Amino acid sequence: MTRIAVALLALALSFGCAASKRARNVQEKGFLSDYSMLEENPGEGAQLRYLRKDADWKQYDKMLLDPVQFWRGADVEAKLTPEQSQGLANYFHAAVYERLSKDYQMVSIPGAKTLRVSVAFTRLGNRSVTLDTVSTYVPQMRLMSELKSVATGKPAFVGQATMEAKITDGATGQILGAAVDHRVGGKTIKNMDDWADVKAAIDFWAELLAKKLCTLRGDSDCA
Repeated sequence: MTRIAVALLALALSFGCAASKRARNVQEKGFLSDYSMLEENPGEGAQLRYLRKDADWKQYDKMLLDPVQFWRGADVEAKLTPEQSQGLANYFHAAVYERLSKDYQMVSIPGAKTLRVSVAFTRLGNRSVTLDTVSTYVPQMRLMSELKSVATGKPAFVGQATMEAKITDGATGQILGAAVDHRVGGKTIKNMDDWADVKAAIDFWAELLAKKLCTLRGDSDCA
């Protein structure tokens, strides 16, 4: 499990300013085993979502974050280097871990009063996607180096990107929530034009997850 506090401000300066937009539609890519429970969300947040109605979100004070999975299609395999693929998975994991650690005790094994979060980041296109990389523990300096390598050049995300996630009870394995969200670059309705767009989508999803959990707990300061 990655246990790293990422210097987000410094990274934001190195990537420049960017924003991502909610896409017009969303596609399921196979990370979640059951999509029938998902419902369209007309408001802010993920486009498709599920929340267990009788879940007691206030009881959970610990968080287990599984390694983030990165799935990609064959049409970007030649363009995306292994270092960039690993850097994306590691950055996504670090962004989510750093944000959730502000609200929960982060643990490495499932147990009572523990939420288990599983996340997949997927490059979407016209072709099917397969599991490529999972995030790993790396020393902080190596992680920063990997992120810098990811930021160079133009990303092989000429389509869009999506996030699939599920939250389960760490003791019982019962699914408490799930979501699928599809985003595009901030300057176009079609593409993620640069790495700043990719980073903006990841940062958005990390903040979105934290805010939704805050709301479910009934906290009053869910900024």
